[in-house]
Amino acid sequence: MKVFNQLKQIEKDVEKLKEQTLQMKCFAFDLQVFLGTRQLNKTISKKIESLKEDIRNCTNNRMEIAVNRSSLVNEVKLFGEIKVMKTIANLQLKDAKIDQAQIQVHELSQNIHNVTLQLDQKFDIKGSVHPISGCIILPDDRIIFAYYRGCGKLMEYNNNGQHIRDIPVYHKPYSLTLVDADCIAVTYGTSEYLEIINTKNNNERKKVNCYSSCYGISYQEQKLYVVVFRQGIVVMDLNGKQLNTIGIADSYVYNITTTSDRIYYTDLNRNAVHCCSMTGQEFWVFKDHSIIEPRGLSVDMNQNVYVVGETSNNLTVMQHDGKDSKVLLTDRDGLEAPYAVKYNKRKKIVCLGFKAGSIALYQVS
Repeated sequence: MKVFNQLKQIEKDVEKLKEQTLQMKCFAFDLQVFLGTRQLNKTISKKIESLKEDIRNCTNNRMEIAVNRSSLVNEVKLFGEIKVMKTIANLQLKDAKIDQAQIQVHELSQNIHNVTLQLDQKFDIKGSVHPISGCIILPDDRIIFAYYRGCGKLMEYNNNGQHIRDIPVYHKPYSLTLVDADCIAVTYGTSEYLEIINTKNNNERKKVNCYSSCYGISYQEQKLYVVVFRQGIVVMDLNGKQLNTIGIADSYVYNITTTSDRIYYTDLNRNAVHCCSMTGQEFWVFKDHSIIEPRGLSVDMNQNVYVVGETSNNLTVMQHDGKDSKVLLTDRDGLEAPYAVKYNKRKKIVCLGFKAGSIALYQVS
């Protein structure tokens, strides 16, 4: 029990150190980040060594009873003997190299002004005249679209623009997130429910009550992050158990995305993009006159953020620290009130959904 309590405390301490590191990365110079992370590494190393020592001293206690088998009651002085045997547990704590766990500042310093897009494919969604409000790219390159105010179905296409099938859903779909290769989660905007659906077997689905209208959704490490009206960002497990609620300042938040250590969301009313920790501590807010009514957003492997502006008719990439941005596409490139954007890290492809129900795929370089 002592070791277990130590592990729980160290887990809390490491989470705090993680947030401190992220704050340094956002607001400090590279040299300060380097020196700060070195000091944090020393702190973590001391905690690990202390824990290793305690684990080495752990013992296994085993109890045995030897029963006297004699049938002559008068001759029995003892009915049995209880023995307690202690052995060294020989437990080992295998820790990853701390230098591998450090946030690699140079990897996050890619110059966004070098980012360019090349049109790969553009096609219209069958029978759609409504905004494409959500899109995801599956591991096998199939693409699933949601268009709000449309019918109660998702639409599945291949990356060449060929319609594969429709997936019937509970209501008019708003936002999508990939849970695993065969599983997605869907929200329905004004509905209080979301669904978790097996894309290989439509009969395998789970309905989860959010108790208010739910909009943007993102999946990260066995948790769903859902924008729920008048509640904030609700964190829940895949069974629908609510684990935490992160308060947000405005009711005009409809879109969200996450990475392993950050939450990003757009504020439609204030033309802002927010970045915060997984517990809601805000790192930065980006506002620029070039982005009007920001909708969907997505993040690349360098934690640079791609955002579409519905009224400004553009796609903008902003630097991981929120200090710089670059407009990548405008209405001159054919953008018309874009709602949804999805960056595919494996293929380096940006998928855009437009108001009139068209889709464009761009190769990122």
